[in-house]
Amino acid sequence: MKLPLKLREPIVYFYLEGMTIKEIAKLLEIPEGTVKSRLKKGKELLKIDLHDIEWEVLFHG
Repeated sequence: MKLPLKLREPIVYFYLEGMTIKEIAKLLEIPEGTVKSRLKKGKELLKIDLHDIEWEVLFHG
């Protein structure tokens, strides 16, 4: 599953670019609370995808 852009952008900016929540909010022109919720939702979806990949590797090599 590909992470939707609105969830992917905050993840990339926060974890890969090292931007603050305040900086991301300003850049994307959204409230800081929205950045936080998108980070949380994005991380949840990434965890689900990683879990699925682990099971696929374990059972199907």
